[in-house]
Amino acid sequence: MEVVEKVTLNNDETKRAAALTKRIHQADNTYSNIYLSNKYNYFGDMPTFVLAYEGQKLIGLTMLYADDGPAEEVEVNLVVDPKFRRHHVASKMWKRAKHILLQYGYHKWEFVSEKVFLAKNPDFLANCNLTVVKEDSDYYMRTEQPLPLDKADRLNQILAVKPLTKNYIAQVAKAHSNAFGEAIATSTKYVKNALADKDTTSFILLKGNEVAGYCAVDHGDNEDYFFGLFIDKPFRGQGFGTFFIKKMIAILQKEGSKVFALNADITNKTAIHIYEKAGFKILNETLYLKSQESN
Repeated sequence: MEVVEKVTLNNDETKRAAALTKRIHQADNTYSNIYLSNKYNYFGDMPTFVLAYEGQKLIGLTMLYADDGPAEEVEVNLVVDPKFRRHHVASKMWKRAKHILLQYGYHKWEFVSEKVFLAKNPDFLANCNLTVVKEDSDYYMRTEQPLPLDKADRLNQILAVKPLTKNYIAQVAKAHSNAFGEAIATSTKYVKNALADKDTTSFILLKGNEVAGYCAVDHGDNEDYFFGLFIDKPFRGQGFGTFFIKKMIAILQKEGSKVFALNADITNKTAIHIYEKAGFKILNETLYLKSQESN
């Protein structure tokens, strides 16, 4: 077995990673897809991926999502082909990945898993010395039958949904910073990177010339994934969120999109209700696992 690290993936590696993910979903009845880009990582030169090969076959994949500085926590996605589990593939990838994190000054991390996987593998947490961080759980939600926007909706008269343009970046970054509690520099970088990504469409919700909301949509092979979605605080509680999502979906459907997905914080009942009103359904629960070696 060979283990290699990569800053970015080329087209062939991306296809192999997607095929590996598909095999894992079929075996484990899981849903979440690993983000196959380093676009949002704080250090642009940090190896983001650790790949395990058996000959020419990709049998393991680790992705380090580190979108903030070393004082913050890194999200670690680590998966192994079902046919090659219990062959020390995961431990060898993690040894390399942990070395990368420490080299760049990261000492805190969480592993991403899914509730259905842990239910099928009840000894996994104990064997790996991991515990579930309950407050970090979220739902994976998806729809292939979104609920359409009512043409008579009064919000059609006062709101507009448009692609993000550069002249709105500062306004969106400020609202993003307020919504997520991020530093303005972090929010600005996040919004700029999404806008520059050829596989992502960034939308804004406008009330007049004011930015009332924002969302980026990653166009994957199997689904359009909504992320970074928020409604600015002064505009909440007025139905803007449901309108925004339905309007984005209508635009994307005209471009050929058919399946839409997102993750929602399990404690954010308001957001979950909004997504359900747009036709999304909860398919699985994403869990975050911590080890004692993570500070």
